[in-house]
This record gives sequence, C-alpha cells and structure tokens, in this order.
Amino acid sequence: MKTLAAIPMLVRQHAEDAAFLFTQRARAFHGHSWADEQLGRTDQRIAANIAGLVAAGKTGLEIAAEYAETVGGAGEVFALAATAFATGAAVDLSIALGLATPAGRKGLSGAVAWTEAQVIGPQVRDWMGSGEAGLRLLGLTALSHHRRDPGAALEKLLSDPSPDVRSRAARLAFELGRADLAGRLADMAAGDIWPILALARFGKGGAGSLYDYAAGAERAQADLALEAALIAAPDQARERLGAMLRRPDTRALALSRAGVPGDLSISGWLWQQLDQGDDVEAALFALFDLHRLDPDLCSDLTADPARRPPTVEAWLKAHAADPPHLSLRRKRLDVLRAGFRDRASLLPDWRRTRAYPAWS
Repeated sequence: MKTLAAIPMLVRQHAEDAAFLFTQRARAFHGHSWADEQLGRTDQRIAANIAGLVAAGKTGLEIAAEYAETVGGAGEVFALAATAFATGAAVDLSIALGLATPAGRKGLSGAVAWTEAQVIGPQVRDWMGSGEAGLRLLGLTALSHHRRDPGAALEKLLSDPSPDVRSRAARLAFELGRADLAGRLADMAAGDIWPILALARFGKGGAGSLYDYAAGAERAQADLALEAALIAAPDQARERLGAMLRRPDTRALALSRAGVPGDLSISGWLWQQLDQGDDVEAALFALFDLHRLDPDLCSDLTADPARRPPTVEAWLKAHAADPPHLSLRRKRLDVLRAGFRDRASLLPDWRRTRAYPAWS
C-alpha cells in the first residue's frame, strides 16, 4: 500500500478504533448476539483502520506503538502487531510487547490470526525453531489459527520444556485431528484441559475426565470442558449437571450450559429459574443455546418479572416471526459437535469472517 501524508489526529483515531473493534470482536465469540453478518462487517471496519495505519507509514507505527506501550491492552497490541506484520517494520517490538503480558499475548495471537498465512509463514518457521519458549508458543499459535500441520515436529513439541508450549501443542493436535498422538497426549499432565479434550475427542479417554475437570469451576477453560463433555456424553448430562447444580461453586456454570445437549424439554424449567435472582444470567444463557433467537430482539426478557411473558411458550410465540439467528457461539458448538463425530477431521476455524457488504 502506498504511504500517504499522515494527519496524527486521524491516525490516532485509526489506532483507537482498531483496538476497540478487536476487543469487541473477541468478546462477541462467547455470547449469543453476533452472527456472521456482524462479524463480517466488523472485520471490514478493522481492515479499514489497519489500512489507515499502514498508509500512514512511520507515523502509523509510532502511534500504534505508543498505545501498545502506554495502554497495553489486547486491542492496542493487536493494532500494532497487525500493522507491523503488514509493513514488515517494528515486528520485533510488537512481539516483545505482546509476549510481555497476558493481554499482550491475546493481542499478538489475534494479529497472527489476522495476517495471511503466506505473509507470516517465513517468520513462523523461525519461531518454531527458536530457543525462546515465547516464540515457539507464538509459532504454534499461528499454526493453530491457520490450521497448518507441522507434521512430525508436533510430537516433539508435546515434550517441550515449557508447559505453555506443551499445552498449545496439545491444542493443535486436538484441532488438527492428530489421533496418532494419543499415546503421547496420555502421558501429559492431567491438570491441562487440552490433552484431556484431545483424548476425549480421539476416543482414548472417556468424557468423564472432562466432567471431572469442569467440576473444578475455577479451572481455566472449565466452561469449554463442560461443553465438550455434554457433547461427547449427553447420556451423563442429567446426573453430572444435577451434581454441579447442587454445589454453590459450580451451579452457575452448570445452569448456563444446561442447553448444550439441546433438550428442549428443559425450557420451562429454565424459565422458572429466571425468578431466582442469582440464576437469571445463567438461565438466559442456556435458553439462547436452546432457541435460535437474537437476544438483541428480546427486550421482553428483563430482570423485572412483571415485564416478562408469563411462560416460555408465550415468549416463543411472541418471537415466532423473528428471523432464525445463528450466533457465533452456536457456530462454535457446531464445530465441537462435528469434531466429536469425525475424530480425525480438521476442525474448521469458526472465527473466520465471511465477506458482507459494508453498508445496506
């Protein structure tokens, strides 16, 4: 892209907007509101702001770096790294800032996902062979986002000295359908979700281990473990969810994921939980897993019981004419279901955008 004369005020707006939109995008994957169209149009806006930073040349990089250094959020690091990868400048600075904090690693991860595989391919090869664990982790992250298989090197990485690298290698094995690595995955630490998830997918470990992991509600990715368990072994759902619902520390998680098995008969029970103050948010989450409705069109679901429809049937009738809503969260669950049906398949990247007209 040709470098243009830069107006600092406008360049700052590009950097701020790119950071904000990235953060908004990352949050949307875990909720029910966004569908493909919203994702596509947001990505067009992100692309326009990154293009603005690239076109501003040195000024764009300097301002993006300023925000990444002073604010340091995932969005700010993303804006800098995406611009750096596109221009080939300030890449080392972007990586250093990104690897320094958990938020920075999220932004850096987003930037390698955003950048086309052929652009960062040579760098990924260097990262994979690096003596620095952070760079090996970044290389695996890039392979994961772009669904590239490193072949025999993946088994070696499952024995990496760094636990973070080992975990990401197990995640990549899960995503790629590398059932040939099940034996090595079985030797890994039981406290990491990704070997447990991969083994359950490959049929080498029962879903019970996923349910057990999810029962430790404060563990990282406990929600993912429970979703996968409910998909892999729905016959255990009633007993396992019942036990978690009786525990104060796991009740909210269990209630929020009660809709994953797709049993519509529990809709009435979930509706009753809306009268329980502490359970409203979790029950609503489960209801939208069961019913393909857009939460943004359901203003009748309020915290005030007097303003809600009296029954779930009345609510569904009131929204019978609403267009079907395939949320990004539903896409994620559908990918998990497909992965457990076809154990050796490559999991599609459900975060990938589809092109939509910018305006309508």
